[in-house]
Amino acid sequence: MGPLALSIHVQSIPAISAAFDASYARAQFTVSAFLLSFAASQLIVGPLSDRFGRKPVLYGGLLLFGLASAGGAMAESLELLIVARVLQGAGGCATLVVPRAVVQDTHHGVEAARVMAFVAILQSTAPSIAPVLGGGIDALFDWRGIFWFLTILSVLATLGVNYWLRETRPLTGGQPDRWGTIFIRYASLFRSRLYIGYTIAFTFGTSGFFGFLAVGPALLIETRGLDPIWFSICLTLITSQFVIGNYTASRLVRRFGIDRVLVAGVVGEAAAALLLLGLSGEIAIAAVVAPVMLYSYFNGYIFANGIAGATGIDPRVAGSAASFLGFAQLGIGAVTAFAMSRLPLDTILPYAITLFLVSALAGVGMLLVRTAQRPGA
Repeated sequence: MGPLALSIHVQSIPAISAAFDASYARAQFTVSAFLLSFAASQLIVGPLSDRFGRKPVLYGGLLLFGLASAGGAMAESLELLIVARVLQGAGGCATLVVPRAVVQDTHHGVEAARVMAFVAILQSTAPSIAPVLGGGIDALFDWRGIFWFLTILSVLATLGVNYWLRETRPLTGGQPDRWGTIFIRYASLFRSRLYIGYTIAFTFGTSGFFGFLAVGPALLIETRGLDPIWFSICLTLITSQFVIGNYTASRLVRRFGIDRVLVAGVVGEAAAALLLLGLSGEIAIAAVVAPVMLYSYFNGYIFANGIAGATGIDPRVAGSAASFLGFAQLGIGAVTAFAMSRLPLDTILPYAITLFLVSALAGVGMLLVRTAQRPGA
């Protein structure tokens, strides 16, 4: 629901701009406001789920998301719509963080990585279908219909949580841990070389794609003259490799384990960056798309296994661990996208160098993992 809500209305931004007699740039802030709120709120949602349970926090997130969606549908000014988007992001992040913690509560080690891969496949389809779905709703109704659709979706999701999800939060002696205990365990994660290593590997191993979202249109549409519809097709090809990579990793992890699959992902990403670097002088569209597709494929190796590794260190604070992981990923991704948009956009060279650097930093994370002392060792 979170990734879906982020981009489901993007094709309607011109209509929103016209409806409120505002500039396109101001209307575009409905995306930025959601993303900032979505990222920051993860730091709060995770500890709340560790203290009060997965289901109550998920209920609260869905309630806030649903009310904010209805508020967005009825907004009488752009400012009120932006406030609704901020609240949407705050509620919607619960639908991302809590399921990751539930997976860690109910599965461990390799099995957690395998299940997390299928969760990642579901989450990665949302950004692909969101603009098409939103465009269809807008064509049948208008942009306000998109927000009513999200309201209805939140109600259905709440019913699903009620009927199909049991409470999975670990208890100590049959009782939930106190805030002090949770924060002590949370703080201990940042003293763990293992957690820091997995977090660095996950964050930098998945942040390079955000850079492509920032520079891809300029590189392919403006510099190489690709038609926008063909750019959308190329973007679909690239994102589909992430799904394939997640599926492949879910099969490989049972045989080779989390860490080896992660190392393979980091090496594969670095190889894709070097290939892009070698082809940076070429003008052919395939010289850009093919290496980025390869990078996206190995991105799938890192995503689920990085989450499973980091959240599995102390299952009692899996929610807190998952929340900081998501915050770090979105934060570094946003910085990467911002930095790339400020570099020259008439050549692929800056992006290729950036892609190699973030892959190398992911490798540093795996070096920390490989040299860390395991819990109980």
